[in-house]
Amino acid sequence: MTTSTRLDGGARVRVRSRRGSWTKGSRCRPLSATRPCGGGTPGTMVGPRSRSCSTYSGLRPEVGVTDSTSAPPRPTGSRRLGLFLLAFGSGFAVLTIEIAGTRLIAPVFGLSAVPWTAVIGVILAALAVGSHLGGRLADGGKVPLSWVLVAAAITAALPIVGSGLPWVARDFLGFIPGALASAVILFAPAVLCLGAVVPYLVQADTRSLENVGRRAGDVSAVATAGSIAGTFMTGFVLLPAFPLPVLLAITAIALLALAALSGVILGKGVPPHVTGLAAIVMSVLAYAGSQRPPDALARRQTLYSAVSVTERVGRDGRMVRALWQNGGSSSLEYLDAGDPAHEYVDVSGLLLEPVIERVQSMLVLGGAALSLPAAFSRWRPDMSIDVVEIDPVVTELAEQYFAYGRDDYPNIRVVHDDARVHLHNSNQRYDLIYLDIFDHLLTVPWTMVTVEALTEMTDHLEADGLFMANVLSPLAGPGLGFIERFQATLQEVFPAVVIYPATPNSDAEVTQNLVVVAALDAQALPDVDWPRAGTGAAGRPLTDAWAPVEYLQAKVFLAGLTWD
Repeated sequence: MTTSTRLDGGARVRVRSRRGSWTKGSRCRPLSATRPCGGGTPGTMVGPRSRSCSTYSGLRPEVGVTDSTSAPPRPTGSRRLGLFLLAFGSGFAVLTIEIAGTRLIAPVFGLSAVPWTAVIGVILAALAVGSHLGGRLADGGKVPLSWVLVAAAITAALPIVGSGLPWVARDFLGFIPGALASAVILFAPAVLCLGAVVPYLVQADTRSLENVGRRAGDVSAVATAGSIAGTFMTGFVLLPAFPLPVLLAITAIALLALAALSGVILGKGVPPHVTGLAAIVMSVLAYAGSQRPPDALARRQTLYSAVSVTERVGRDGRMVRALWQNGGSSSLEYLDAGDPAHEYVDVSGLLLEPVIERVQSMLVLGGAALSLPAAFSRWRPDMSIDVVEIDPVVTELAEQYFAYGRDDYPNIRVVHDDARVHLHNSNQRYDLIYLDIFDHLLTVPWTMVTVEALTEMTDHLEADGLFMANVLSPLAGPGLGFIERFQATLQEVFPAVVIYPATPNSDAEVTQNLVVVAALDAQALPDVDWPRAGTGAAGRPLTDAWAPVEYLQAKVFLAGLTWD
């Protein structure tokens, strides 16, 4: 049943119905439907082109846009503040999922340009699709925003329950397709739902065509501000404070709270038992994610990596303690003697034996558990050793769980800094510089293997000094791309370069540690009886302007790797 009101003088008639509203006296063409009002009386609608007509808006008056003369009161006060809180929270959650998600797949794909490109591209695509669908859902009026936010909360937990998916995707699809597939399956659903939030809020915040642009701009600005806050808070505060599963579960619980707020502000809320059940599930996931694995002595999230310390029995039956960073074993030590269990450390000592007496000072770029500098310190207690390690948490764990903390090493000085920055700011010279940095399982940071970086290292070498590096590569097969380019780069800077395999009797196509030895003077190279790697220089040298290290080493994953 409809109701109508006629003002004195016949100036205006509004008829409300369940479908919309008709307005008398406007000079316009009907927007969607016409209905005769009577025979020839003033205000009678006689056809679509009548000068005096009634229009049917087809919009729900409580949420739609009408002409400015009949606009209901605009959202003000606490209601509009609530809309802005929804926009801010959804924007915050998008960047939390993006940054935490990238860290989550780092043990499989690293933190290089490849996973970042995959995650950022998928996130942007999901936001675009979500915004498009959100506009349609908001206009349809059948799916409340509260349900969209509940869906976002549930799908935000996908990376927790599907943490093993990236390993499967990489093995079956390859490096780059696997990274894309992991991002699509684990992160796109939640971000798609969050992308739908802004259209809902723009509709709820708009009452007149006069200011629809301003209202849309306000909502978009607040959502973007939330994303900015989410970027800084997640990267600088939340990641170091919480394990990744806990952080994602907290994000999901926060989205459930936003869903409840949406129900209060816009109506049609989610039943409390649904929200409560989802919150309980997320809390269980958060608790489970906060527990250390049974074999983990310590586990920390830092600004730079996910770090853990574990113990296990090695292949030779001896107990081995390992420091893991982003899924890769950066240090291995035997518990009984504290000696390094990585073969490349012993091979490095063997290679230096003929010249060790003239090595009075050493710079190690990349400390990890300080197993290598500690071993060199035991061999030469009078040697001055400087170690550059970017992550102070890693050094703290080295002091608590490894030989560096159990014994006294007064000749080792640890500096917490970026290696390239330290080289630029330092003016000290050394007899030996050892590059031992990895930002993932197999990847040396590209900033440390370019012509410019190596040239800067030569500025810190004595005339008869040596440069050494630990890299990972097979000796044959499709994974040679990086070591060939790196050797070509080394030869641009050092006149003499030799590469030695740490395990010369292993399968040539299986990834292993390779020890690089280079010198400005060929006479300074040690003369040792150890097999040399059969790799050669090939391709364009790496430079600061062109260094696709991540792509060159992607094939190394396919060569296989075992951690002993």
